[in-house]
Amino acid sequence: MAQNSVKSYDLLAADGFQIQVKARTVGADTRTSAEFSAFRPFAFDVAVLITPDSDTYALLQAREVPAADLKAAGRHSDHVNGRLIPLSTGLRLGVDVPDKFHAALST
Repeated sequence: MAQNSVKSYDLLAADGFQIQVKARTVGADTRTSAEFSAFRPFAFDVAVLITPDSDTYALLQAREVPAADLKAAGRHSDHVNGRLIPLSTGLRLGVDVPDKFHAALST
């Protein structure tokens, strides 16, 4: 895990790979236009986009997405001074990685 003062990533892998983590709870009333929190800056290798159920917090989806793909797919918001990624977009990018999370929880 990265120290709290690191701005561009949350996890640092043993090989130096920098990982940003974004989570957005999802429920029956969540619109697909709902967004993950803003990305700023893009000084990380990949992001993991996680969607837990808003009632049970069970993992619904986890996607590993390269930073460049997120930057290209997002829209800039002056209000938050960052790029915003809607759920519907973020969960189509990258690759599915829920098995990695389930394996980590079982150890």
